[in-house]
Amino acid sequence: MQEIVTISLSHRANHLSTQFYNCQEQNLYNNDPKNSVDPSVFLDPLIDRRTKTVTYYPRALLWEAKNGNGSLGIYQYIQDTQDYHFKDDKKEIMAGESSHEVVSTHKKIERSKYQEALDNNEPSPKLTKENTEYWSDYNKLIYQPNSFNSLKDWYHDPELPNLPDYQNLKRQRFINNEQGLMEWKSQHEDFLDENLRSVLEQCDTLQGFNLVTDIDSAWGGFSASLLQELKDEVPKCSLFSWGFFESDILTSSKPSIDNKYQVKNAIQNTLSMMDHSDLFFPIYSDSKLSNWEVGGQTCRIYDTVNSVLGHRDSDKRKTMDYITNCITDGDSKRNLITSITEIDKYYDYSYISRVISYDKKNRSNKEYYEFSNCVIHRGPQFLKDNKKNNDMKNKESFRNLETTVFEPSDTIPEEFRTSTQYSVKLSSTEKARDVFKHWNDYVQKYFRFDDNREELKEDLGTLVSTYEHGWYSDEDSGDDL
Repeated sequence: MQEIVTISLSHRANHLSTQFYNCQEQNLYNNDPKNSVDPSVFLDPLIDRRTKTVTYYPRALLWEAKNGNGSLGIYQYIQDTQDYHFKDDKKEIMAGESSHEVVSTHKKIERSKYQEALDNNEPSPKLTKENTEYWSDYNKLIYQPNSFNSLKDWYHDPELPNLPDYQNLKRQRFINNEQGLMEWKSQHEDFLDENLRSVLEQCDTLQGFNLVTDIDSAWGGFSASLLQELKDEVPKCSLFSWGFFESDILTSSKPSIDNKYQVKNAIQNTLSMMDHSDLFFPIYSDSKLSNWEVGGQTCRIYDTVNSVLGHRDSDKRKTMDYITNCITDGDSKRNLITSITEIDKYYDYSYISRVISYDKKNRSNKEYYEFSNCVIHRGPQFLKDNKKNNDMKNKESFRNLETTVFEPSDTIPEEFRTSTQYSVKLSSTEKARDVFKHWNDYVQKYFRFDDNREELKEDLGTLVSTYEHGWYSDEDSGDDL
């Protein structure tokens, strides 16, 4: 058993983590050793020897803005030693010689009908984007109290759930990197010394981490700082970073520089994530979808990669290092997943694939060189159809992996759980060159008074060269901003 811990930072990231752990809860009912995931990889089993039962807790650390947990209390499901009695009318709390003072810090958030149904063992109501505002509205597993972490001065705003509000005053948003860096500096010691160590102590043989976050807001700066210290704390562990990107000037047909913070954050945070991660997965988040829908859609990819890492069958189970080698081919600088495609639907989840081509003359039919890839097949027939050679020494076979059939939770939107057998292709292609070339131009134009301008230009120039194949002339440069 090689455990994997999820560190989830931002409200949107917590929706994805919730969907993933709900699927892990679904997997608990699958006892087929040839087609199931070992629950102990992602869940911490706590055995009660008296009742001879096992309770599974997510191996997770969640970061949220204040009130971002919704109605979920940190100690809601932890047994209290006090004996509580409630008067019929005033609901006053009485506990023998002592009592707890109830302090209200914000308007009470009502529990969802879904959670009430789970607690009462009743049929669950249908989930929609209207009744899944918070990830806690539909989470199934119980988290340990040390899993929860909160920003100090930033509050969740239901109107803009992905941009916390400073002191709940509606005047300043958690939008630029400096805010994220300052917030991390004020909290990192408590997090590393207490909550992180507490989760790590529950692991026998830690394999690595999944870090999920938003890239183009202050969450990205906060996460990049955390990631750097995490790599120093556990340097021998593998680390996969998953970053959500929204549409910006590089993906829009009508470019604008109004979202300059967004692009600036994306550039700085992507470079930092790549520098301190084994693999970086840039995920596109469609603004037309709610966080519940984005989490359900992205879970198809996130669960696919992790199902390979936690497969019960030792012949099919692969390590994080194995997948990293499939993508990087030994070049650790080329660790950006350029394309994340569900082959059967021809749908690419990657932000990179949506960036406008840098080649103005040949944008419509531009073909990019593929440096390497890894194909994960969920279902034996897909492996049989796509695998050309059964010799495991063959390069094609080495990159074709078979894993479990998707076991979606009923909390995932129906359109994202109808197909349970599919194939996902992870690729490293020359398309990344377009992104780094665009970013290099942007830094030159709009970072003129930034202290790290020259360092960013040098790093981006190196990455442009890393993702080049063949010969390029100076004619491919242009001004797209």
